[in-house]
Amino acid sequence: MRASSFRYLVKNGVHNLWTNRMMTIASVGTLVACLLIVGFAVLFSINVDSIVEYIGQQNEVVVFLELGASDEAVESVRANLSEMEGLGDIEYESPEQAFADYKEKLGEDGYLLDGMEDEAAEIYPPKFTAKITEPERVDTLVAAVKRIEYVDKAEAPTDLTKTLVSVRTMVNTIGGAVIAALVLVSVVVITNTIRASVFTRRKEISIMKYVGATNTFIRIPFIVEGILLGIFAALIAFLAIWGGYALFIGAITMESSTWLASLTQYLVPFADVRLQILGGFLLAGILTGGIGSAFSMRGHLKV
Repeated sequence: MRASSFRYLVKNGVHNLWTNRMMTIASVGTLVACLLIVGFAVLFSINVDSIVEYIGQQNEVVVFLELGASDEAVESVRANLSEMEGLGDIEYESPEQAFADYKEKLGEDGYLLDGMEDEAAEIYPPKFTAKITEPERVDTLVAAVKRIEYVDKAEAPTDLTKTLVSVRTMVNTIGGAVIAALVLVSVVVITNTIRASVFTRRKEISIMKYVGATNTFIRIPFIVEGILLGIFAALIAFLAIWGGYALFIGAITMESSTWLASLTQYLVPFADVRLQILGGFLLAGILTGGIGSAFSMRGHLKV
């Protein structure tokens, strides 16, 4: 196809949008609404992931060694914990440090423990505390830690971790279902819009077919129309969700006396995801418009 013909067909598609401007406005508005819901669902899912991941990483597995474990045993356990995937920062507390901390907690009564420092190793076992970086594997991690030589017991808040992982899974599942449903709705809306435009021009299409116009030549203006609808809707939705997200963060930040304000530091900044959101909106708009146009044309090209 020559460049001049392609330009003519693109221009024709743009003209169709203006000619059917009421349907264009309705279609763009509907698609914007769908994209906004999808966008906020995605942002909600991303932020839930971020918060759950942060809270999950605050979970720790506490590893108690056998009472009176030697320095070699302590280093052996440290090496095993360091090599274990799913664990992060590891801190060690010696029996002497545990004894000193307990004595400090007693405050004025701490003098009662004077002279017992040498017996700390017989009272307190060596202890490691390790961050859990993969909350979904907490049961496996605790079981693996317990199998390490010289380890007496290991403890972790498995119930809380499982709850957090379940929340994240549920949000992602529901969010995915909502997104899929809205994409389907958007395709139907664009299809019906293009179909209305095709129906009003069905005689013109028939004449073009009779004089030898190819299906591709006839399709291009309508495909351009659908793609432009998707692009316009994507840009409007992107600007709207950007502003809405900024207002949401600002409103929470102003509530400095509530616990919600403390969550803002764990929310994902829009700047970190704006390119992904814009790219996703444009891709969804173009595909939705193109697919909708393709479906709407099928029955009218059979003359």
